[in-house]
Amino acid sequence: MKVLKLSAVISLFILALSGCAGTIGTSPKGLEVPIEKAAIKFSSDVKEGGYKVVTTDELKKWIDEGKNIVIISTLPVNDDRALGILPGSLNAAMPKTEKDLTPEDKEHLFKVAGNDKERNLVVYCGFVACRRSHFGAKSLVDNGFKNVYRYPAGIAGWREAGYSLMK
Repeated sequence: MKVLKLSAVISLFILALSGCAGTIGTSPKGLEVPIEKAAIKFSSDVKEGGYKVVTTDELKKWIDEGKNIVIISTLPVNDDRALGILPGSLNAAMPKTEKDLTPEDKEHLFKVAGNDKERNLVVYCGFVACRRSHFGAKSLVDNGFKNVYRYPAGIAGWREAGYSLMK
């Protein structure tokens, strides 16, 4: 009986390991280190920023349901024109680095967000490691907006999910 139990445990262990053998990682190219760095930075940004996060599928559902949200692209206007935008998006471009963020950038962002500090705001940029959406979301929270969401996957994630973009 002991041999049978031991054989079963060993078989399960081998089966579990063999299931991982074909896995190349989170990235199709197996580039885990850049993903790890982006994930750690993203986690730190969310904590520092005080905003919430919305996934690709959740945001698509909100749009399809007609949820009352303002969607803000923080990409440069030229990128919005070239790449396309999420349905109904408004533009409030943010710089690549926080040190380049100007009072004028913030003022434009607040104008785009509107006066209702309770309204749901979704801020996005190009992809998870892009920090423009962090600067925008954090600025909104710091200015008293209560329902700020960052959509981390951005244009790249939206396109990868097969959802349509507007030009």
